[in-house]
Amino acid sequence: MLMIASFASGCMAVLLALLVGGGPMLIISLPGFIVGGFFAFKYSTYDRSKAKEEEYKRSRNRHRH
Repeated sequence: MLMIASFASGCMAVLLALLVGGGPMLIISLPGFIVGGFFAFKYSTYDRSKAKEEEYKRSRNRHRH
């Protein structure tokens, strides 16, 4: 939830910077947008990577016998 809020905050910062006048304000707001997007992406792919890791552990345990 925090990651999605961070991404939304970055989006709002970029939009407000564009409305105010862009330029230096946009340069300041872009890192927040990028970091928020990164965390939102990691959050959305966390379940899939966790499932792959668990399947790998199960398959390793099956072949040990």
